[in-house]
Amino acid sequence: MKAEPVVYVSTWQIKPGTFDDYVRFYAELVRIVRENEPRVVAFLAFANDNLTELTNVHVYPDGATLDSHMAVIGEQMRLLPDDLTALTASLEPVRIIVLGSPSGAAAQMDDGLREAGVPFDVKSRYLGGFTR
Repeated sequence: MKAEPVVYVSTWQIKPGTFDDYVRFYAELVRIVRENEPRVVAFLAFANDNLTELTNVHVYPDGATLDSHMAVIGEQMRLLPDDLTALTASLEPVRIIVLGSPSGAAAQMDDGLREAGVPFDVKSRYLGGFTR
């Protein structure tokens, strides 16, 4: 079976007074991903103009890279599938779009968020394309 990409597009409400804290947290997260995960294709964040909502776009070329990412952020950022305290200190999930079929720790994290009532839109059937 050929490796298929996994993409997350997640939107979060920024809790009042926590934007600067989140920016520092995200800068550290980006540094760790950049230094330890050369196969991650994209790791981006965008905020609206009034800094009340942000959207992350994370692109992994395959499930193995996503599994490695989950291990790295668990070890170095203490972001574990069943404990997202470091993230939810500044953010509340609004919706998550998953393109592809994550497994392992990522699927476990998704299940926990879904069970907590976070809206998920999943499109698991990969039709083709490419990344550079």
